[in-house]
Amino acid sequence: MEYVMSVLLEVNGQNVTDFKAVTEGEYEAAKQINLMNTTGFGAVVARHGVEVDYVVPADTAEFDFASVKGGTLTIDKQNGVRVTYTGVYCLKIGATKYDGENEVVRTINFGASGKVEK
Repeated sequence: MEYVMSVLLEVNGQNVTDFKAVTEGEYEAAKQINLMNTTGFGAVVARHGVEVDYVVPADTAEFDFASVKGGTLTIDKQNGVRVTYTGVYCLKIGATKYDGENEVVRTINFGASGKVEK
């Protein structure tokens, strides 16, 4: 089982770390091509997606995710692996969830042009 230690969004000189959860999306690695007597496969450009649960701060202004264009999202995992998404754009700002006890959470969907895992 893998655990995430931290998630950092860097954009326009600002760092955002108020994330409760992160989900790395699936992406298409190849496309099936129907040929006359067989099936072939062709390469596709990977389109990476990441979904984060942002904890809305109680005492400061909420970060403007609509302004995220060309950012970097870094996920540090407990096993020492670091996943960095580059060219990050905000695709969708989701609904706000109130749990009635501790925090207010908003789901944010990002798209990324590149992914590096070290």
